[in-house]
Amino acid sequence: MDRKYRSLLSRTGVLCCTFLLLVATVAAPVVARGTTISDIQPGDTVFVYETGLDLTALRNATTDNPVTALQRFNDDDPKKGLINTIPVPDDTDFDLIDALVSDDTGLYFAYNSQDGITNRIYIRYPDVSIEAVLAAPNHAERIEGISVPTGTEIAFRVISSDVGTYYAAGETRAAVELVLTTPGGAEMTSFGGRDFSNLPIDGSLFYTDDPGRPGSVALEDLEQGMYRVQARWTSPQGFADDAEDSNVITFSVGDRVGVNTTTPTTAATTAPTTVPTTAVTTETTAPETTATTPSLTTAATTETTVPVTTMTQASGTLIPALGAAALLLFALRRR
Repeated sequence: MDRKYRSLLSRTGVLCCTFLLLVATVAAPVVARGTTISDIQPGDTVFVYETGLDLTALRNATTDNPVTALQRFNDDDPKKGLINTIPVPDDTDFDLIDALVSDDTGLYFAYNSQDGITNRIYIRYPDVSIEAVLAAPNHAERIEGISVPTGTEIAFRVISSDVGTYYAAGETRAAVELVLTTPGGAEMTSFGGRDFSNLPIDGSLFYTDDPGRPGSVALEDLEQGMYRVQARWTSPQGFADDAEDSNVITFSVGDRVGVNTTTPTTAATTAPTTVPTTAVTTETTAPETTATTPSLTTAATTETTVPVTTMTQASGTLIPALGAAALLLFALRRR
């Protein structure tokens, strides 16, 4: 094989390997905290409402001076303007409260007045949202806001992209409970024969009928009406006390087939009964009135009312009768 060709193949292979490594590095999230969930390492993501954090790993490794502040800069560039400073009174036992962060989430730099900037971490708010879907293998079908037939198997999709990815140390995970509010207003975490009181968030997304999870729920076990479901934090305690819970979803339980077949049945019975009866009554009234009209006496004594009576009758026998009466009256006058 030509030397130039072998060299080209070699460089191409190196470039491909380098590209794959870069892709893997970008795609793989940084989830490594220390031996416990409170041991924060450089590059970790920490969450508002966490308490008792140990930030000593963010110190300058040479001087070991304590971290005294966390600083956020414009465009994440320490050479640009300072956006926010979070004081750190004790970097061995630090509580990250909401008032210190407000809307300024993102990249923060550990700071000490003697060492300057030492390391960096990310600060975010804990996040969780839920959706109601059909049970596996139909997880793509959402049922929020619609009526589904009684007996349908459903599941819940729990989404927590940040907490599910970054809040992890060994077996320690954050957790939520699903709280169902019935049409009557009662709240429960066990329904449909399933217990949803403690769901560890061990990934950015999971379904409640995944293996190892509570399972699907049969709607035949629930009374008909409108239901509300919300995921609420149970751990860590800081999340349970102060973090925002999930969105509230609604779905209704009922028999759609019964609703659809009721309306057409009522319309079919009412319409045919009323219309023919009215038509028959109208037709039988006109001939009876006409039959009593022709009379010489009536024609002679009510000359002014004859035209009115004639115009309102439907029968054709009235005009010849009046004609005959008029001729007779004319003959009598000529005498």
